[in-house]
Amino acid sequence: MERTIPTLIFGLLAMLLIGLSLVVVTSRSVFRGAVALTGALGVVAGLFALLGADFVAAGQLLIYVGGIMIIMLFVIMLSQRPQDHLDRQTNDQWVWGAFFSLAIACALIMQFRAVYRGIFVTTVATPTSASIGRLLLGDMVVPFEAVSLVLLASLVGAVYFGLDKEDRS
Repeated sequence: MERTIPTLIFGLLAMLLIGLSLVVVTSRSVFRGAVALTGALGVVAGLFALLGADFVAAGQLLIYVGGIMIIMLFVIMLSQRPQDHLDRQTNDQWVWGAFFSLAIACALIMQFRAVYRGIFVTTVATPTSASIGRLLLGDMVVPFEAVSLVLLASLVGAVYFGLDKEDRS
């Protein structure tokens, strides 16, 4: 019974992630797509937590869901023209995207078949936040702080691209 509950949770999260991802790529509303992307990134954090990568799950929530998606939603809400919210969400590369999606789907199906045949060996996930915290605040403190400058630059870039073309000068 222990092995089936995490498998069931993984299956539910995977189906939710696929559904939200489909909403992201098929929605005509940029705002609705951004909200679905926020949900999809939250589900990915849940998958990381299920795998025992608690630090990566917390980082996923804080950085992507809590930071970048909020910036993107502010840019969308602060844009002045409602017609900008209904853009075509596909481009000329959709054939290549469909091809690679099909290839990834085939690879995932092969992996799932291997899991249910007993070839795939499962291990018990252990939390990783203590060792990563010691590393980030010890030897890697300078690169860790450099990442904050990159995030600040992305914030400035999001505000810049959110302005009208006349206001950018």
